[in-house]
Amino acid sequence: MATPEGRRLALAAALARHCSARVPVATDELVAAARSFVDADGSLADRQRVRFDPAFPGATAGPNGKRLVLACVLSELDGSPIGTAFTTLIVGRTPTVSVAPPGTAAGADWLPLSH
Repeated sequence: MATPEGRRLALAAALARHCSARVPVATDELVAAARSFVDADGSLADRQRVRFDPAFPGATAGPNGKRLVLACVLSELDGSPIGTAFTTLIVGRTPTVSVAPPGTAAGADWLPLSH
């Protein structure tokens, strides 16, 4: 069985591949790019055997200059915490994803991307 750190690293890599497959080149349309990552049908969650709250890529405070950061909480299917996935889009770079330990908080006033 993978360690918690190993599980977070593997999920970060899988989520980064998901993002890069949808936006293979850097773009200056950050919100549009982030919307292309949305796991609306749950297939990404199913493949990774996780739950996202809110749906991947999560919630955001909106663009900050040439950067957009989104976050969502990841849990195992049994509800046990995995961590918080942070997806970062920066104009001129490919998207990155990191998964921080459980309890790492995003901004309390952030809204799901769908809003």
